[in-house]
Amino acid sequence: MTRRGFTLLEILVAMAILITVLAVTTRYFISTAELGRESQAKSELQDRVRMVMQVVAGDLQMAGARYWNRGSQNRAFALPLGQVLQGTDGGAKDTLSLYYVTSLRSLEEACRRVDYDFQGDTLRRSDVNATPTSGSDCTLPTPSFQPLADGLLALDIVYRCSDGTERNDPGCGTGAYPRSAIVEVVAYSLKPVRGAGPASLTTVSGQTVTCPPGRACYALRQEVLLPNLKPLPE
Repeated sequence: MTRRGFTLLEILVAMAILITVLAVTTRYFISTAELGRESQAKSELQDRVRMVMQVVAGDLQMAGARYWNRGSQNRAFALPLGQVLQGTDGGAKDTLSLYYVTSLRSLEEACRRVDYDFQGDTLRRSDVNATPTSGSDCTLPTPSFQPLADGLLALDIVYRCSDGTERNDPGCGTGAYPRSAIVEVVAYSLKPVRGAGPASLTTVSGQTVTCPPGRACYALRQEVLLPNLKPLPE
């Protein structure tokens, strides 16, 4: 019996087929991993924007709340006059300062001062205790900022006043008060993605923000009611 081995041509053909299969398989796995990474980056972006919106909207809805209640215990606090809700129009990056009383905390920490500002593209938040040690007047503590979210292009707020006007700050003028706030949050993905989408976006106050090259941007807009800012009857 004659034994016949592989010829050089057969070996070369087999190697070419093997290399082609490996290349296709490798490319498939790389593409799948890249797609998964980009999907994760976009999902993280949307979660980050929704988290910021939820926190800001919650603070705005509480602005001006004066009463602490727990069981049969009730107490009213006096919030700093003229400082219950303050905001500065920073273009697309507005700052915010507000006071409220919350029953979710103990009586000793019920009165809160909350502030927002930007450091570059990082949105920072301060939540400090303003509860008086005696009396009913909430104090004026110094903010203590902590990073809330990175990659923020905009926290843009337009206030709708009780006289029908819209302003870029909550100062509605004599005889009027803010009824609601239209809040827009814009952020970009912290990691590069392919097919990033629009290069720029226009915010609620008409500001144009530019997405960094190769990054996905996501915007969320919501109207927030301000139920506690109506003046108390005299």
